[in-house]
Amino acid sequence: MATRLKQTVSARWLCGRMGLELIGPDRDIHQICPLEALAEGGLSFVRPGRKAPAAACGTIVAAKGFPFRGASVIGSPDPRLDFIRAQYLLARFPGFERASTPPEIHPTAQVAPSAVIENGVAIGEGTVVGPNAVVRSGARIGRHCEIKSGAVICDSGFGFERDRRNRPIRMVHLGGVLIGDHVEVGALTTVVQGALADTVIEDYVKINDHVHVAHNCRIGEGTIIGGGAYLSGSIRVGRCCWIAPNCSIRQKLTIGEEAIVGIGAVVVSDVEPRSTVYGNPARKAALAAEHSPSGVLPVHHEPR
Repeated sequence: MATRLKQTVSARWLCGRMGLELIGPDRDIHQICPLEALAEGGLSFVRPGRKAPAAACGTIVAAKGFPFRGASVIGSPDPRLDFIRAQYLLARFPGFERASTPPEIHPTAQVAPSAVIENGVAIGEGTVVGPNAVVRSGARIGRHCEIKSGAVICDSGFGFERDRRNRPIRMVHLGGVLIGDHVEVGALTTVVQGALADTVIEDYVKINDHVHVAHNCRIGEGTIIGGGAYLSGSIRVGRCCWIAPNCSIRQKLTIGEEAIVGIGAVVVSDVEPRSTVYGNPARKAALAAEHSPSGVLPVHHEPR
């Protein structure tokens, strides 16, 4: 996933506007992209202590001394903050390309008259979108899904960085939401757009009412999420998991396949595959090895 600029600018021009130093050759910038997809013409950022992919060859906002290899570096004392500053500068000039094409809605899809479907949305065969649901630009919804009343798909995420005066400024979210086939999204549930890449809900995922799935999450095939659960940003949930009602999961964690997260659990560390955790903070159940999620939580796969 990458967001294109309306006009190409140079890395040196951007550095001049921001009062920062360009390390390495000047490069054209014509899109903003996630670090793992950085290519020639792209702009991304890397936090201190994190490595860039070996094949990265665009422009990176990074700390001075970052080993740039094939990329050029915009040297920054605070890379995430300065990347957000760059987003705002580029939003003003030259601006980001935004979807202007009408939504693509399959003839067999059923969309309630009160639902809001923005430009740049795709909705697949047999999918139902309920009353007052909002599907925003950048969302792609597969076949035979149900988006229930008041659900919000692909609205902006809740990501901030503090500026030099300690005031929070919002990161511009530019990613989308990709929803597979046979997915159910409950009433008043939110599935937030990715920051730079997409938030992904794989096939046969079932999400109950009042759930929040934050930016850049990836929910594995056949997983069930109970009502009121809160999933923070960049969580990876494996296939066929059970996420019980009212649990909270900290950002950037991995929930292994066929794991069970108990009701009301507060998860602050990774969860092993085929294990059960519960409590606050969540801890592994003593008899977790005896549980078989596939036996407790059968997942019915409809014919494709």
